[in-house]
Amino acid sequence: MKRILFSGFIFTIMSFSAMCQTDTVKAKVVDEQEAEKYYNIGVDNLNAKRNAEALSAFNKAIELKPGFEKAYYNRGLTFLDMLLFKQALEDFNKAIVMNPANDSYYFSKGQANAFNGDKDAAMEDYNKAIGVNPKNAEACYYRGVLKFEKENYSSAVADFNMAIEAKPDYAYAYNDRGSAKRMQNDMPGAIADYSKAIQLSPGLAFVYNNLGSAKKKANDLKGAVDAYTTAVTMKSDYYVAYNNRGIAKYESGDYSGALEDFNKAIQLKNDYAFAYNNRAAARYKQKDYKGAVEDCNKAIQLNSSYGYAYMNRGIAEEMLRDEKGCCRDMNKAAGLGVDQAKNYLSDCN
Repeated sequence: MKRILFSGFIFTIMSFSAMCQTDTVKAKVVDEQEAEKYYNIGVDNLNAKRNAEALSAFNKAIELKPGFEKAYYNRGLTFLDMLLFKQALEDFNKAIVMNPANDSYYFSKGQANAFNGDKDAAMEDYNKAIGVNPKNAEACYYRGVLKFEKENYSSAVADFNMAIEAKPDYAYAYNDRGSAKRMQNDMPGAIADYSKAIQLSPGLAFVYNNLGSAKKKANDLKGAVDAYTTAVTMKSDYYVAYNNRGIAKYESGDYSGALEDFNKAIQLKNDYAFAYNNRAAARYKQKDYKGAVEDCNKAIQLNSSYGYAYMNRGIAEEMLRDEKGCCRDMNKAAGLGVDQAKNYLSDCN
C-alpha cells in the first residue's frame, strides 16, 4: 500500500492483488454462512422425515463448504433413513476422517453396517464408539444385541449393564437384559428386568409378552396368562402373544381356551406353522385326532423340517390305528433331532 501527498490531502491507494484477496475472504465468509443456512434447513427436514428435501439441502451445504463435517454426517443419516447404506457409509467415513474422536460417527456407521447385514463390521464400529466414549448407551445396547444374537448371553448382559448405567431409564436395555437372563435360566432376574422395563415404558406390548414367557418358564402359569392377555389387549394383532397364551393355557389344562388362542393366532397369520402344531396338540387333548393330523399336515407343509409336527402327527396317527403312518413319522422326527420320538420306535421294529 502506498501513501501519496497531494494538495494537502493524503490518499490511500490499494493494490489490485490486495483487493482480490479481500473479495475472496468475503466470498468465503458468505459461502460459509450460506452453507450453515442450508445445513440448518437440512436438519429441519431430516427431523421432519422429508428426506429428499434434506438431501438437497445437505448437498448444497457441502458444495458451498466442502469440509463441512456435520453436513456429511447428517447427510449420512439421511441416506441411512432412506436405506441407502452404501452412500450412508461413505458419508460416515468422511465425517470420521475429519473428526475421529466423535463416537456418534462410529455408532451411526455401525447402524448402517448392521442394517445392511454386515454384523461383524457393525461390531467393530460399536467397539470403536465405546472406545471413544464408554458411556455411549446406544452403542453399548446395540453391541449387546449383536452378542445376544450370537448366544453370548453373559457378555450381552455386561453390555446391557453398561447401557443402563449410562442411561438409567433405558427400557429397551432392561427388556433385552431380561431376555439374556431368561436364556441363562435366571427367571427371577428376567422377571425383575421385564417389570422394570414396563415401569419405565408401560406401552411396550412385546415386554408383556416376554414377561409372560419368563413367568411361564418359572411355572407361574396364571401370571403368564395375565401378562400375555395384557399384550394382546394392547396389540390386538399380536399373533405371537396369542400363540404363547395358548401354550400357557394348554399347560394349565385349559384346552378349550388354548384352542381359541391358537385359532386366533392362525386367523391373524395363516402361515404360522407353530400355531398349527400347537392347535394339533390341543385337538389331540380333546380327542379330535383327525383334526390333529390335519393341523400337523399344515405345519409340515409350511415347514418340512418341523420335527415336533412329525412326532405329534405320529401320536395322533397311532390313536387312529395308522401304525404305518405313526412309525414313518416317528422315524422322520427322530431323524430331525427329536429325542422323544425315539421312545416310540421300539414298537415300530
